[in-house]
Amino acid sequence: MSTHSFDTEIASKVGVNAAVLYQNILFWTEKNLANNRHVHGDFVYTYNSVKAWGELFPYLSTSQIRTALKHLVDANLVVEENLNERKYDRTKWYGVCSQIHLSNLANGIDEIRKPIPDSKPDNKPDTITSSKDDEVNYYFDQLWSLYPRKVGKGQARKAFKAASKKADFYDLLPKLMDYVQTLEGKDKQYIPHLATWLNGERWEDEAEA
Repeated sequence: MSTHSFDTEIASKVGVNAAVLYQNILFWTEKNLANNRHVHGDFVYTYNSVKAWGELFPYLSTSQIRTALKHLVDANLVVEENLNERKYDRTKWYGVCSQIHLSNLANGIDEIRKPIPDSKPDNKPDTITSSKDDEVNYYFDQLWSLYPRKVGKGQARKAFKAASKKADFYDLLPKLMDYVQTLEGKDKQYIPHLATWLNGERWEDEAEA
């Protein structure tokens, strides 16, 4: 069972729903800052679609998620951008205004004592550390929310963990999104299970014309 927390001061400003999303954004932007990932301009970002937010927070409706994110942006607690290379990709990117702004790195970096392990170390361990396991599960949930045939989630999760040792799982999501675009309108019975796609290392396939 997942446990979601929030800052009561943030909740008093923008509501509990927005505070819960804010805490999630803060958590992942701090991870990305520690690993020097997703730095664009003056901010460090994390990304998600409304659909993926719904998978992570099933007790929030789509309208509640959109409203909560709008409250965070309007209150200048987060910035929202579209930094995707692909025009069809509507995934939004979020940065935390106060904690993560790069002009404050001299003060903020001291609060992050230990970098998160890189996802592609020279010698990959046989087991995934708890912190990386959290990260792998987070990105798997995004993959699962996008995939049109939701069959065998447990096997798919295992396959994704195995795939994350073979390829940078930060790269898996956009490649899967490219593949998902080719599945639009296709009968689900002809769509392979996500575990099959991952076990077959299909992210290495050449793009279809």
